[in-house]
Amino acid sequence: MVLSAPVLETKRLLLRPLVAGDADGWGQRALEHYAKHGFGLLAVEDRTTGEFFGNVGPTMQRIDDVDEIELGWSITPDRSRQGIATEAAKACRDHVFEVVGADHVISLILPQNEPSAGVARKLGMTVWKQSPHGSVQWLHNVWRLDTTTRQAG
Repeated sequence: MVLSAPVLETKRLLLRPLVAGDADGWGQRALEHYAKHGFGLLAVEDRTTGEFFGNVGPTMQRIDDVDEIELGWSITPDRSRQGIATEAAKACRDHVFEVVGADHVISLILPQNEPSAGVARKLGMTVWKQSPHGSVQWLHNVWRLDTTTRQAG
């Protein structure tokens, strides 16, 4: 099933499809991902001011020879530690389970990245396994959340 890229709103945030002009090429890759998979990264903006905070959303990742839906987030450093990643990721998590219909999601997080691990915990995720990933094959913690264990929080 191919879905169009959503526009999601939270209390403070507007999550909208990335466009070609966003973040030096991320937008173009996101458009290609939407076309192929029906979902992808979204821009994270302040609902009131329109300030661009970063991106969040699901992408396909190949982990241990299996295609997985990864929920990822990247927030500009000067706006980190304000709950923005958690708020945005919760909206995307819910969208992936309720609209995309995934039975689980993962997040790839380097073991030393405690801020992202904190977001994963707030989403209800737990470390499922470790796996090398990326161009240099760094060992990542693979966090996972199944729809059957998801809490609405």
